[in-house]
Order: sequence, then structure tokens, then C-alpha cells
Amino acid sequence: MFTIFINPYLHGDIGPLGYITFADEYAVTKTVNNKVRNCGYNCAMFNAGDILTIGDSFSQTNEREISYNYFLAEYWNNKVFNLSQDRWANPFNRFIYLSKTKNLPNIVIVESVERYLIERLNDVNLCLTSQEMIQQKLIDTTINNESIKRKGILEKTQEWIKRNLRLKGYENPIHHVKLSKSLFSCDDKEYDLYFYCDDIKNLNLRESLLDSAIVKLDSLFNYATSINIDLYILVAADKYDVYQDFIIDNEYQNQYLLDNIKKKYNHTHLIISKDTLYHMVENGVKDVYWSNNTHWSPIGSEAVARQVLQHIEQ
Repeated sequence: MFTIFINPYLHGDIGPLGYITFADEYAVTKTVNNKVRNCGYNCAMFNAGDILTIGDSFSQTNEREISYNYFLAEYWNNKVFNLSQDRWANPFNRFIYLSKTKNLPNIVIVESVERYLIERLNDVNLCLTSQEMIQQKLIDTTINNESIKRKGILEKTQEWIKRNLRLKGYENPIHHVKLSKSLFSCDDKEYDLYFYCDDIKNLNLRESLLDSAIVKLDSLFNYATSINIDLYILVAADKYDVYQDFIIDNEYQNQYLLDNIKKKYNHTHLIISKDTLYHMVENGVKDVYWSNNTHWSPIGSEAVARQVLQHIEQ
């Protein structure tokens, strides 16, 4: 039974999503002396030199994962806060809502994973009031992330049976391909790449909506300037995008979204994590992303934190 072997605390998010087992000793990480201060929509007052980070799962540090803001808090002289409440909502709308209801610190970093970047940017509406954002369900100030229920054991077991018996109605959300070189330290999976299906979903649609998304991106930077906030937008590159050049006989469509954004739009506050992570992978650095996870490992997170600091200190 998968319920015995697929432990979400040991097998990342890919293990439970794809019902894939990984070595229990792989990717076991514990946060130590976490200086990131989690806050909600009713957060306390900030000091001018503080940093506020807003994002999706790539911005969350917890007992199992260490994100870039964990290292940012180590390097930054003042406090680093992270908006943890309602983290499944559009991070750009979360920033807009807070900017209309709170006095924010001078530096705000909004992070979005690449696969949802275009959709989220095109969903931005700077004209709405904070109350209108709640009424249109762009923001839900009542959500507590810890209270959201996960799938029950019975449902997960049923999906595991469907997958392993190849029963109709189950489509594995995790793709598996072979790599041309060893890029992970996980036993028997050094040359294996596991990535989430949404990394390659609707690629042509994303490209067709790129121009309108760039308009919204520019409007966000202009809006932040108008309210005296140094806004930095961090794009968490999809795992597939970073590793695609090293896949053997790749049958999937290539992802060029971030490359095309840089061709069409240049802003010193736009931070593309792929610029750092790809070169690490190209140079043979192992476990930039965890083998069993869609997210960065501490190695990748620390590299992105240093990249963010370079942009802030320019």
C-alpha cells in the first residue's frame, strides 16, 4: 500500500502526487533558527528597512522546505516578513490588496512560479478597491492555510490502485524522463527527472498572452513607484524549464517563456531565477531542485536569495 511507503514528509510533493517512492534518507531538511516572520493580512506595522515577501509555495519555509527568504533573512540587516495567509491566491493581487490597506515596508518582493505567471499577471486589476477585491473573491482574508484539508487516506489509496493497475480515470500528474548527466544525488535516480504536468501545460496559450501580461507587469512596477515602494518581482522557474536542455530524446515541447519575456521586457526589478539556476545545472551542480520535489533545494534557494540581494543592492 502506498500509504505505508509514500510519506509526504520524506518524499517531497512529487512522491505523493505521483505515488513514487524515493529513498527515505534523501532530501531530509530541517530549518534551524528561521528568522522569517510569518504574517497575515492583519499584520503589524513594518519598519522602513524591513522586507516583505509575498508568493506561492516557493516563498514558504516550513519544517520540510527551506525557501529563498530563509536565506534572505540571514543576510538582511533588518527584518524579513512573509505573507503566509491565503498563499494559494494570486500573489500580485495579494500585494495590491495589502498596499491599499497597510503601510508596507519600502521593499516588497512578489514571487510567482513560472507556470502560473502569465495567468496571474493578466488577472491583475489595479482599479479595484480593497473591498471590491474581497467581493470579487480575488482575496479571501478568512483563509488559514493550515486549516485546508488534504485528500483523505482512502481517496489517495484509490488513486494509487488506479495508477498501478492502469485503471481508467487516472492520469499521473508527474512526468518522468531521463537526463544526459547525473544531476541528482538520490540513489538509483541520479539521471531521472520528475516534474509536474503543469510545467508543460498550455505553453502556446501562455505565449499568446505574453504581450498583455507584460503590460500588466509594467503597470505593477509603475504603481509601486507611485506609492514609494521598491517592488521586486521574482519568477520561480519551473523545474522542467531549468532541466529541459539535459533531457535525452525529449518528446515534450520546449519552454521558452522566460527567454521571451527577457527579449520583450527589461526591468532591473524583474528577477528571473532561471538565470542563476540554469547555469548551476549546466555546470553539473546536483540537487538544485530536489529530485522528489517541484521546489528548489536549499542549494537552489540560497543561490536565488543571493541573486535577489544583488538586485536590491544595485
